[in-house]
Amino acid sequence: MLIQDKLLWDTHAEKNLALMSTLGIDCISLELPDGPRANPLLDLSTQDACNAFIRKAKAQVAAHKMELRTVLATSGFAEIKRGTAGRDEKIAFLQNVIRAMGEAGIPIMAYNFKLILSKYLRSAATPGRGLANYISFDYHEYLKKPAPAENPTLSEAQMLENIAYFLKAVIPVAEQAGVRLALHPDDPPMPRGYPPLAGSAHIVSRFDDYHRIFDLAPSRSNGMLFCQGCVTEMQGADVYDAIRHMGELDKIVMVHFRNVRGEFPKFQETFVDNGDVDMLRAMQAYRDVGFKGPFSLDHSPLFAGSDIANQAFMVGYMRALIQAVYR
Repeated sequence: MLIQDKLLWDTHAEKNLALMSTLGIDCISLELPDGPRANPLLDLSTQDACNAFIRKAKAQVAAHKMELRTVLATSGFAEIKRGTAGRDEKIAFLQNVIRAMGEAGIPIMAYNFKLILSKYLRSAATPGRGLANYISFDYHEYLKKPAPAENPTLSEAQMLENIAYFLKAVIPVAEQAGVRLALHPDDPPMPRGYPPLAGSAHIVSRFDDYHRIFDLAPSRSNGMLFCQGCVTEMQGADVYDAIRHMGELDKIVMVHFRNVRGEFPKFQETFVDNGDVDMLRAMQAYRDVGFKGPFSLDHSPLFAGSDIANQAFMVGYMRALIQAVYR
């Protein structure tokens, strides 16, 4: 089974790949800029340039005995989400990347459909275990200092129209390329009846939202990034039932394997071993539906040296669970 971590392709890429290989990570998810760039490090300006860069990145990852398995289109792309001028150019850019992924045999593109990064939709961190603080959300505390609202605001109908436009353009290309798209839930997931955070409707906060989005472009290429933390935060959701449900539909493309304590309207992002989720039981549920990864690292508690410390802790914890469950 595959353990995955993300990489920013910059001047530190080679050093970070060596570190990830040392920790025992199996595969890499590569963060993508939200448009073409013509520079020596990351030239995605044309179809040929995309093909060349993806081939080069895959070979460089393989040199460290790992696999480039996922491309992350998770930051930016506001024109697509807003349905404004320039979205066709951004969609064409992603189509080029997907074709390049298909040529190189990279099977997953992860994305979201939210305009505000989750780190801005949080209240103050709260004390955790030992010296750590936990990234936290308390709806009532958040309202005292909310993120600036998008202007203009976007209704649910507009957001659904925009994701439908996007999917109808990229899913046929993904099918031809053998690539699966993995849609991340809203973070935090907002129940019905609450006003939208920062002025844009939440259309990926509940499981009926996912079914509605799958129906917009029926295809195996139209799938889910199963963020275990966000699913646990959904009011009234049972994470183990959710794994079974989405797994049996073959819609789990990749997993963010993390733990939380609480659900909306108040939760903490804990260490992997001390949240509300029984992680052994969750891993058993993934096995039972035939999911084999990638299981990806995600948000870390905040403490000095947290990046490398939590990477090492997470990889060891996941490896032990995988070896115990996937026998």
